[in-house]
Amino acid sequence: MTRHAAACLAALVLWAGAAPCARAGTWAMDRSHSQVKFSVDHLGYSLVHGWFREFDARIELDPDAVERAAVSFTIRADSVDTAWEGRDRYLRGPDFLDAEAHPEITFTSHEVRLVASDVADITGRLTINGVTRTETLRARLNRYGPSALAGGELVAGFTVTGEIDRTAYGVSFAAPHVGRTVEIRVDLEASPR
Repeated sequence: MTRHAAACLAALVLWAGAAPCARAGTWAMDRSHSQVKFSVDHLGYSLVHGWFREFDARIELDPDAVERAAVSFTIRADSVDTAWEGRDRYLRGPDFLDAEAHPEITFTSHEVRLVASDVADITGRLTINGVTRTETLRARLNRYGPSALAGGELVAGFTVTGEIDRTAYGVSFAAPHVGRTVEIRVDLEASPR
């Protein structure tokens, strides 16, 4: 067994996979099967759910050393969508995302730490509303292997979750009546380029 094959086998066992191994490099996000979503409490009555329609991700993945992975996200703040146009206009405005002054929300990882066979904590710098803070998100590998619907192309699917305090980013309007804590979920499929 070659060194690369052995390392791939170890990486796949670590990530609970059983598929051909890809070499280290840049992975391309599948836009049609990826979403950035959020939810926030509304006065204790309900959760408001939303998503961002425009975003991009850069993923560097080395199956031989998952802890060396790197990811960065760029999200268009004005693409926020909660299925209610009046609220969306307000969210884009200065009381919330202030999308005109701060058109992008960004996340850039600086550490990936495995915490289970299929789970890693990703720590990085999140910028919202012009404020940058360190946050840790949890990534779970859903599946890794050749896709039956993509001609056998190798695909990795992840769910990334976390919580942030929106007031720490200067987005404090109506807090605490509208929840301070925003739950984040990113569903992501990617393939090696």
